Amino acid sequence: MRINKILFTLLFLSLMLGACKKQSSTVIDNKQIADYDVKYAKGFTVNKMQGYTIVEVRNPWDTTLLLQKYILVDRDKEIPANLPQGTLIKIPVQSAITSSTIHCSTLKEIGALDIVRGVCELQYIKLDEIQNGVKNGAIKDLGLVNKVDIETIIMLEPEVIFTSPISGQSYGNIEKAKAPLIETIDYTEPDPLGRAEWIRFYSLFTGTESLADSLFDITVKNYNEVKAIVANVTTRPTVFTDMKYQSNWNQPGGKSYMANMLADAGADYVWKDDSSTGFLPLSFEAVLDKAGEADLWLIKYFAPETMTYESLKNEFKSYSYFNAFKTRNVFACNTQFSPYYEDLPIHPDWILKDMAYVFHPDLFPDYQPKYYSKVRE
Repeated sequence: MRINKILFTLLFLSLMLGACKKQSSTVIDNKQIADYDVKYAKGFTVNKMQGYTIVEVRNPWDTTLLLQKYILVDRDKEIPANLPQGTLIKIPVQSAITSSTIHCSTLKEIGALDIVRGVCELQYIKLDEIQNGVKNGAIKDLGLVNKVDIETIIMLEPEVIFTSPISGQSYGNIEKAKAPLIETIDYTEPDPLGRAEWIRFYSLFTGTESLADSLFDITVKNYNEVKAIVANVTTRPTVFTDMKYQSNWNQPGGKSYMANMLADAGADYVWKDDSSTGFLPLSFEAVLDKAGEADLWLIKYFAPETMTYESLKNEFKSYSYFNAFKTRNVFACNTQFSPYYEDLPIHPDWILKDMAYVFHPDLFPDYQPKYYSKVRE
């Protein structure tokens, strides 16, 4: 009887070892089990493998290099053997720190705002869930990104930290937390829909891929519908943007996402022939020379008071030299009250429609703008 038990035990162990060996070999094969089509974004790629997902973020400042390589593994399953090199993340993520309002807005959009345990730059976050969470202590205010409260971050023990890298700048103390940095470079995408597609990137970490895919499809549909309405307009108003800050006046590069949005909205952007994808730091004189006769002027500003032509002139008298000022064709968005910056990355379709209405109001007779309004006397 004892010999039979020993034989049964040996047989059982042999079967178990065989099953484990078979499971391990499928992982070693690195078999891709599903296609993942990134349609517009250039900054990330996804490969769905057996037992894990590879997410790569390219370096936007040197496209021959990777910025990050994440290996995503279901938190409720065994970690597969022989994973490729990369930063291991168990998904769905259950706790996170965010370093900008855009991270919070995107997480809210995909139903994952509840993972946020701490935020930077609280003063710029307009979401009631975050503001109320800080008031009741459920979410910690970590201060400014460049002066982050690292002791509180370490105490919170977040599984990940969402960050937005800037070329040539380090993260400083935030790296002492030892939590993986989820680096989002959506703002470097030249295509507005490419930037919006980063909602799908976030969803890979939060387990909300189906929701993100459906939301992104709606954005693409709405954006292309507005674009089609203005595609054949015979007259495109010339336009320039924003205001000078100290000695520079940053205008969007001619191949940047904002320049592309202005074109898609039916405008003739003054710097459309420029080849850069970033911003052009220009002097006031250079802007006046190029945009002095432009038809329209779009401004974003942050202030407790609504902009008027008088306040614009009081801020800098020479603004009154522009044709758009003289003809009263200045349109402004006060970002202290408007969620422009929160919506732009994930809802370019909404902002595109506002712009198209400004440029061609006759094509959108029943539309009520959400962001831009004509500056009053």
